[in-house]
Amino acid sequence: MKRIPWDMQEAAVLLQGLLDIEAGKISRTDAVAQISSALRDRAIRRHQTIDEKFRNEDGIDMQMAHLEYGLTEGRSGWAPTYRWQDEILDIYHNEPETYRKLLQEDKQ
Repeated sequence: MKRIPWDMQEAAVLLQGLLDIEAGKISRTDAVAQISSALRDRAIRRHQTIDEKFRNEDGIDMQMAHLEYGLTEGRSGWAPTYRWQDEILDIYHNEPETYRKLLQEDKQ
């Protein structure tokens, strides 16, 4: 199956999950499961063809670890961050209204 790149709405959902973990609102295990389910359901609603690997829990956990590296400026997580992760971190830090819109759009 062809790889489907991450979009900014998905990235915002992943980042928000990471922020919720760091704030103690949810466990990492629960966040990973919820994010995986939400992103898989979103793809199906958008009529994307997905397989068992698409945004599965192992992949979400790995991408979250890379995003964590960028969010914590290398204090924790896994190097490197990828371009889409740097982009969502930039939006989060510098364009909070755009970040909020991305999270709202994903719920539609």
